[in-house]
Amino acid sequence: MIKMKRMIAIAILITLIFQTNVSLGNHSFLTAKAAEKVSLEGLKELYLSMENESEGDYTNYLNTYQNKSYIGDMITYPAKELYSGNVVVQEGSEINVSIDVPEAALYVLSFDYCTVGENILPTKFALEVNDTYPYEELKRLFLSDTWLSGDIQEDRYGNECIAMPIKREVWGRAYLHDTEFLYSEPMMVYLEQGENKLRLKVNEGSVLLGDFYLSAHKEIAKDLEEIASGENSIVIEAEEMTYRNSPNIRADAEFNTKLTPYDPDTKRLNIVSEASFKTGGTKIEYTFVVKKDGYYNLAFDYRQSLKSDFSVYRNIYIDGEIPSKSFQNYAFSYSKKYTRTTVPVPVYLTKGTHLLTVEVSLDYLRDSVKILNRITDHINNLALAINKITGGNTNKYRDFNLDSYGYEIEKNLLTWADYIDQVHGALSTLNSKESNVGEISQLKIASNTLRRLAETPNELPQKLNQFSYGTSSARQNITNVVGNISVGQLGLDKIIFYQEDAKLPQKPGFFRSLLYGVEHFLASFTKQDYAPSYDKENETLQIWVARPRQYLEIMQRMADSDFTKQYGINVDLSIVPDQQKLILSNASGKAPDAAIGISSGYVYDLALRGALVNMREFDTFKEVGKRFAPGMLIPGVCDDGVYAVPETFNFYVLFYRSDILNTLGLKVPNTMEEVRSMLPELARMGLGFNSHVANNPVKTYAATTPFIFQQQGELIKEGENTANLDSAEVLTGLKNLAENFTIYNMDYEVLSFYQAFRDGRMPIGTSDYGTFNLLINAAPELADSWEIAPYPGVEKEDGEVLRYTSGAAESCVVFSESNKSEAAWKFIDWWTSTDVQTEFAYTLQSTLGNEYLWNSANLDAIMASPWSTKHKEVIKEQIAWTMEAPRFPGSYIVERELGNVLVNVVTNGTNLRTAVDDAEKKINRELQRKLEEFGYIDHNGNTKKELVIPDIDLIKEWLE
Repeated sequence: MIKMKRMIAIAILITLIFQTNVSLGNHSFLTAKAAEKVSLEGLKELYLSMENESEGDYTNYLNTYQNKSYIGDMITYPAKELYSGNVVVQEGSEINVSIDVPEAALYVLSFDYCTVGENILPTKFALEVNDTYPYEELKRLFLSDTWLSGDIQEDRYGNECIAMPIKREVWGRAYLHDTEFLYSEPMMVYLEQGENKLRLKVNEGSVLLGDFYLSAHKEIAKDLEEIASGENSIVIEAEEMTYRNSPNIRADAEFNTKLTPYDPDTKRLNIVSEASFKTGGTKIEYTFVVKKDGYYNLAFDYRQSLKSDFSVYRNIYIDGEIPSKSFQNYAFSYSKKYTRTTVPVPVYLTKGTHLLTVEVSLDYLRDSVKILNRITDHINNLALAINKITGGNTNKYRDFNLDSYGYEIEKNLLTWADYIDQVHGALSTLNSKESNVGEISQLKIASNTLRRLAETPNELPQKLNQFSYGTSSARQNITNVVGNISVGQLGLDKIIFYQEDAKLPQKPGFFRSLLYGVEHFLASFTKQDYAPSYDKENETLQIWVARPRQYLEIMQRMADSDFTKQYGINVDLSIVPDQQKLILSNASGKAPDAAIGISSGYVYDLALRGALVNMREFDTFKEVGKRFAPGMLIPGVCDDGVYAVPETFNFYVLFYRSDILNTLGLKVPNTMEEVRSMLPELARMGLGFNSHVANNPVKTYAATTPFIFQQQGELIKEGENTANLDSAEVLTGLKNLAENFTIYNMDYEVLSFYQAFRDGRMPIGTSDYGTFNLLINAAPELADSWEIAPYPGVEKEDGEVLRYTSGAAESCVVFSESNKSEAAWKFIDWWTSTDVQTEFAYTLQSTLGNEYLWNSANLDAIMASPWSTKHKEVIKEQIAWTMEAPRFPGSYIVERELGNVLVNVVTNGTNLRTAVDDAEKKINRELQRKLEEFGYIDHNGNTKKELVIPDIDLIKEWLE
């Protein structure tokens, strides 16, 4: 009996061991592909192995049809047979094309095209094949434009300025490339034998179409073992670009004795800016002349200082073709200083003119980006699923059993960590000299975080900040690496074709460099470019500008070439780094003739003290004033005068994550009531709504007055010069504002809506232009996943929705001490005109980059600006609802006390009516003191001068 029990026990133990091994074996099997060391080339197979989740993208599509490629001659479909000759497809339009295909196969599809119009954004389109998108990338294709470098100009100080690029309408051949440009070789499509329908939809820009073509994939030639014998050389200054396909690629000037050209006294354009030549698919082209046939080596003097211990890659074309394998994905390794690298094999060049093309390639990083993006999607989905379970209630005393919901948290976290490690290992092979590559080090942090979380999987709800939310989460670390490796910054000084015995340009020696450095040091004491000037006797207009030097250089060049030429008035623009200097300069009698770019908050105080000119006195004021939304002019009103016109504006709109809202089945709200209706559903998922009120600790007019104005309330009682906070409209507005936080539980403090929006914690909320710019330029992972809508307002009985928000930003003023006020007004008239503002917006964005969006207050200029059309339509609608709070003596106390009312009600639990009563007492006491100080009333409170409280109706009346 004992023997029998012992045998049974042994059998049970063996069974348990076997089951444990099977279980461990299963887990090992699930992560085996990830756990094995994967080469860079093996990442593709790793990506395709991810539970078939890659279906629908080009990698999977190509894998399906890889053995069915077309191998015949090129097939041409003339435009006249497709659509009766060349045809222009406008933005928002589409065209259908039918082509007859000789055999079912995978084809390289191309067509002749010419982009038309002045838009500086890339022309974007989508392509349907037989009424479907065979893979996702076909929804986001782009066409290259051709940009020429304008003539180099010098500013008045002798410095070379970045030339305005010129868009050239030329015919070219377009292949299928998506906007991420993860495939530098043309993407292909599988077509059935017989008739195939193509539908091309243009989403941005306009394009003229020509012939269509089908061809076979072209293999790149192998390297030849040749020697570049001879003594000839060709030196190309990299900044002297012939063509480029992005206006954002620009020349730059550095005071570096190793670069050419160099001048110790003035700026000379001598490099291609490292920060500008980075985006996948962007390219620079150079024409050059070869005097003698032969093989030539190709060298680059370059700097790649922004990716620590990592390389960036370029495809190199000669006359439109990559000569051989070594010219494809050529690596430029990390270098803090300008250094020289040479392609290991020469290229054969015939006598005559040739075209060199240098193109940003992301091919080596493609599969890493795809795998990491897939993991990020998994993390986001799991975080959202957990929020569905917890409803955001993740109290540490609450226990969860997530496996019971079928999520297999431990297995998933470990699998993702293994994938990340393999990506890190594969990318590390790109630099065999470094074991810890800084550019991708955050992948190890993300992997370790996931493994640590896997140790206690049921505690994941309490650790979402480590998992998905916040700047140090695993998801954010992965996203940061994707953002880093998806661009490849490269600066260029020279490009040299040379033969073995040629004499190459040499850098200056130590003593020559030392001499140059001393000369530049001494010159820095005598040159004061764009410094403020106080010379009143000079006939030149003195304009102070609160903008960086890059802006000022463009503005000065435009003024010299256009304004001075048109009016014969010389203008000297100067940088004013601190706007307080305007007040001090006026007090000391050293004010300029005019100032632009100053905060609208300074205007009233200057006007009240007689420092500014009333612009209503100028003949063209009405014409100029009509360029702006009437509400933008309110901050410049003092008594019966307007003392400033807006230069830029700030807008508040509704931002929403379309991907998350679609997943949750939520509609975009139109009113604040609809926002409140969706809050319970968001809260149930552990998500929130951002109110722009929560984004600033100090509650200014921009936070409080929109809710008052949407109720049609006024801040001051008409004719009484006292606060109107106890009116029904104002109380209702303040009540609605406070209840968003006290009853509806919106977060009262959100220091970074941008970050919460990226995380997905707050997939919807109101915010301003700053967030708009950040999302466009600093959140590439959210491309096509977010949109904007008008600010949710208050619906009236007739169905109209009042969407009033603040909107003033910077203004232009003329100083009263100026003896050239008419000329100063002419300059402001010229500067705020539609044509000039539009030109400045294009110049700024095309020469300095897309992150330099110019938010002109001119309504027509903003609609003509190089922004996305769908965004401009929403912004245009919202601008019409701009309504600034009026300024008057003591208005600062109204702004302060309105903020205090909100703080006391929300944070201290004070009764709203009590808080308003206390605020009114303080406001009225300060108002009386200020009104008496500035002569509006006497010490007994009797009116001496009428106090004008401007509103939109008054502004409209003045402009009629």
